[in-house]
Amino acid sequence: MNAKEAASLLGVHYKTILNMINDGRLSASKSDSRDWIISESDLAAREQQIGDKEFAAIYTHMAVQLIEKAHNRAIKAAMEDLIETARATIKAKDNRNELNQQVKRLQHALDAYKAAEAFTHTVHSIKKQAEIDE
Repeated sequence: MNAKEAASLLGVHYKTILNMINDGRLSASKSDSRDWIISESDLAAREQQIGDKEFAAIYTHMAVQLIEKAHNRAIKAAMEDLIETARATIKAKDNRNELNQQVKRLQHALDAYKAAEAFTHTVHSIKKQAEIDE
């Protein structure tokens, strides 16, 4: 398998695999196309030798990816709700009662979107800290 496949299998960044190869923690050879080739047996042997710190880095990386995906889904959903509510508000312009309800719904949708966007800074901080810890 190549280095990207090994990284995916171990749940680490591709550069982590390259670092492991370069410092001798993982055996690999170069193919004719100059890609790193790692045997499954070498990868399995390395997997058994991984220390607690590396396990923590692997799980931290996986957790950060899950947080980013969930955050991106939340932002997308909040934005879609905001757009849908804004359209409904425009359609209700001739009905005062419905317009008032839509304006309240629009405010809630805007608050939800702002909250999702505000969490962006936290996600970036988590990601940055995880990169430092690796």
